Amino acid sequence: MAIKNKAKDRDHNGRIRRCYTGPNSVMSTPGWWTNLFMNRPQRRLNKRLCQQLQRNLIDPEGGVFPIGNRKPHEYYW
Repeated sequence: MAIKNKAKDRDHNGRIRRCYTGPNSVMSTPGWWTNLFMNRPQRRLNKRLCQQLQRNLIDPEGGVFPIGNRKPHEYYW
């Protein structure tokens, strides 16, 4: 079943109404929170590891790099 019905969720111009374009849940994590507390720390860690690898401070085969499929998840609420 679709979340946005073609007839009742549209305005008089045929565009989707504003109340249907926001987050799906009240408990969703805001974008600024994700950027500040999840993306930036992970990018800093990756940058630090790459710099250490370039300067030969860590062994390329023995260094532990993050997998990259999950963020360091800290909940907003």
